Amino acid sequence: MVLPLAAVDAVGVVLFGTLYAVAGADLLSQGDFLGCLLLLFALVTTLWMQAEARNQQLPALRRAGRAVMELGVVMIATPALVLMPLFWLDTQLPPEAGLRPKLAPVMTILLISLALVLMVNLAGSMVVAARAVYARRRRVSH
Repeated sequence: MVLPLAAVDAVGVVLFGTLYAVAGADLLSQGDFLGCLLLLFALVTTLWMQAEARNQQLPALRRAGRAVMELGVVMIATPALVLMPLFWLDTQLPPEAGLRPKLAPVMTILLISLALVLMVNLAGSMVVAARAVYARRRRVSH
């Protein structure tokens, strides 16, 4: 079973998380961060729309269901794959290792990344729906 939208969403989580980690380390100015955020948002939304276009022949309800299901996979799997190993490692390492203070920033970056991927899905869905309405109106008028 191929999950192209889930793959795009996973890439989005990685890209947004990396951007926030770099910005959190004070390696970007605020202007650079905002520019990169806008660029990444547009890039991931475009990738999402390209992946979703593979399902154009399907009925609208089925397309929406696939998009929601694949987003759900990423929303559930990503925290499990990122946080479970970190929490396990935290129980295995001594407190002097300093992992515990890093958990909150990791969770915050993960939550922000997932929220941005959700917004990418909403933006992409709105563009796809607007294109469909426009195409239908053009066919009706001709």
